[in-house]
Order: sequence, then structure tokens, then C-alpha cells
Amino acid sequence: MTDEELKSLVASLAVERRKTEKMFRETDRQMRETDRRIEERFKRLDERLGYYGRSLGDVVELILVPGICEKMNACGHNFTKIGPNKILDRENKRTLTEIDLLLENGEESMAVEIKTDLSVKWVNKHLERLKLLRKHENITGLRGKTLYGAAAGISIDSEARDLALENGMYVIRMIEDEERLEVFVPPRGYIGRW
Repeated sequence: MTDEELKSLVASLAVERRKTEKMFRETDRQMRETDRRIEERFKRLDERLGYYGRSLGDVVELILVPGICEKMNACGHNFTKIGPNKILDRENKRTLTEIDLLLENGEESMAVEIKTDLSVKWVNKHLERLKLLRKHENITGLRGKTLYGAAAGISIDSEARDLALENGMYVIRMIEDEERLEVFVPPRGYIGRW
């Protein structure tokens, strides 16, 4: 191979290398743009799912709230106040816990966990919340009051229902007819008082 042929080959390879580098840069740019679009779509999807999840939760609460005092009072209570979405803060302004629905009168309170699909996981979380409420009764306003627990849902897993009842919690199933609520009362002697 002559020097002239070698120079021509090197020049040709340099041109091909620049073309290849240009293609890689363009591919990299396209991939970054695709990643950005995918990220935007996931963000919009997350926002929509959050909106629908909150909306469904609002619907569930709208079904539950109007009849709950009447139903629980028929079980021997005398609740006069309903507090939906109660956020209880510690003295340092950090959140202690959130309660979906709090029924109250001067002597007793009932913390109600509301889920569209009530599972064992949510019952266990609510049992822990009830212990936390009692532990911090000076913050929660429960000092001297009897605290009851209840779990409510549209779809209630049978294991979740059994676990709640065994631990002294009421179980409230929301149904689609004129009655709207069905209450399962824990067996006598099992009604939890945290």
C-alpha cells in the first residue's frame, strides 16, 4: 500500500468515525428525549391515579358518614360528633397519626379506618394506630375516654373481618341498597377498649 493510499484510507476512516459519532450523539439525544416523555407520562398517570384514588375514597366516605352514628348508636353507643379525616399532631407539630373518621361524645370515641378493599394489612395497621392513640392520649384528647376501633370497607376480606372482630373492633361493610351499612359487632367480652 502506498503512502497516498494509506492517507486516503485514514481520511476515509476519519470520515466514517465522525459519521458514527454523529449517529451515536443523535441516538443518545433521541433516547434522552424518549426517557423525558416516558417520565412525563408516568407523572401524569401517577397524578390521575392519585386523583381517582382520592375520588373513590371520597365516595366511600360519602356512603359511610351519613349513617354511621345511627348504626353505631344502635349498637349501644351515643355518638354525637363526627370528625372525618382527623390529623392528630404531636406537640412538635409533626403528625402523630391520621384517622379516617372519628366518632365522639364526652365519654367515648371510635376511630374508624375506611378502605375500599379492607385487608388484613389495613386491620393490623389500624390496631397499631389504636395503640398509638391510647399511648398518646394526652395529645389525642382521649384521656378518660373509652376508645373503640372500627374498620370499614366495600370489599372486606374474610380474614380481615375475622381478625378485626377477634381484636374487638367493629366491622362496617358498605352495601349498595337503601340500608347502606352493615355492622358486624365483636362478640360480647371481646369489644376492644384501647
